[in-house]
Amino acid sequence: MIDGLERATQVLDLFCSDVPEWSVTEVCRALQLPKTTVWEYMQAMTGLGLLRRTTRGRYRLGWRAFQWGLRARMTSEISGPARVEMAKLVETYNETVQLVSRYRNEVVYLEKISPRTGVHVNLTRVGERLPAHCTAAGKVLLSHLPPGEVRNIYAGKEMARLTEHSIGSLPVLESELAIVRERGYGLDVEETVEGMCCVAAPVRNADGDVTWALSMSFLEYRQLTHGDTYAQAIVDAAQRLSRPKDFGLDQR
Repeated sequence: MIDGLERATQVLDLFCSDVPEWSVTEVCRALQLPKTTVWEYMQAMTGLGLLRRTTRGRYRLGWRAFQWGLRARMTSEISGPARVEMAKLVETYNETVQLVSRYRNEVVYLEKISPRTGVHVNLTRVGERLPAHCTAAGKVLLSHLPPGEVRNIYAGKEMARLTEHSIGSLPVLESELAIVRERGYGLDVEETVEGMCCVAAPVRNADGDVTWALSMSFLEYRQLTHGDTYAQAIVDAAQRLSRPKDFGLDQR
């Protein structure tokens, strides 16, 4: 049962905004699985509404995947309060703001609000994933894990370098995470996208655990003149979101 769930998840993970459509053969190549196995899984997933078959015999995400995504957003304890804070930040600073969580060595973008004018960051669309070690939000989320867990996450894995500024080794990452913990926020200076910076701060759940990160993306040249202001604004907003009352919870 677990193996089946894992394989189904691997198939679903292939679908993204850049590659929204896959054939059975392409999935076989990507996952290095036998064609008969992949065909059986994709047929079953189509029957369950997780995938849908196009007129060309290819596959896209189905209605159930769409429904689950909407339900996850509607029932999230952080989504609503976060969007209120994010909207205020965008209105005040005219920069893009994101809410992020982590899955293993990647970050997942849960919410995003962009200004009507200015630079839009396509890599951080809702639902997209990026290497955690390259992003300000990822550094924040990793910095609140025990050192041993961080080492386990990256054991035997090559650190993808999205730009020449990206961190490429575990010792450098661990040094950076120590700085993030002491400073209280994470910083990405052209590590994800050339010419772009990002600042992020931790958001805690009702139990006090760092579950999310709030981040703001902006052009690199603004770091010198606006960086401190943006960092303080993100830290303040993240702290407001971390209060149990923001989730409508009893603080007794």
